Amino acid sequence: MAKRPAKSETLTIRLDPKTRFMLEFISRVKGQTITTVVERALVEAASTATIETGFGHTDWKAFWDVSEGVRQLRLASTDEVFPTYEEERRFAFARTHEVFFWDIEGKTKTFNRFNIEVLWPNIDEYISIWDSTKTSDHWAAGRRMKSDLEDAKIEPPRWPPPSRELIPF
Repeated sequence: MAKRPAKSETLTIRLDPKTRFMLEFISRVKGQTITTVVERALVEAASTATIETGFGHTDWKAFWDVSEGVRQLRLASTDEVFPTYEEERRFAFARTHEVFFWDIEGKTKTFNRFNIEVLWPNIDEYISIWDSTKTSDHWAAGRRMKSDLEDAKIEPPRWPPPSRELIPF
């Protein structure tokens, strides 16, 4: 039998005595830990919470991914889940530097998971480089990401990208 990984996240909440008693009561009646009771209640609630998108009704499973970067990019690209300013900022940066975050073949875009796994933990640092250099060295953040991918033995995209031809009006 596969071993379940240890829990790695904690949640601290304030409860009134009645709610705390109900939680402990459910835990005893079901023979479950308080953590298991809360987790299963969340799964049940999440399964009924849906949003309407251009693809129909969507629930949390459409956004879930083991990669935090993929999850964050999916959420930030969906207005119906009300992304925060910081999420929108990260998404805008990724879109500006899309060759690092997506594989683009024809009209199809898929996440570049290898790159995202290496780059996402430092996304705010790359944005800081971008903010401080975009008017003096437009390619600096991309060069840093390229270097980090090379350090991880991942083939980076061509950077800076080739100049785009100007299209006359």
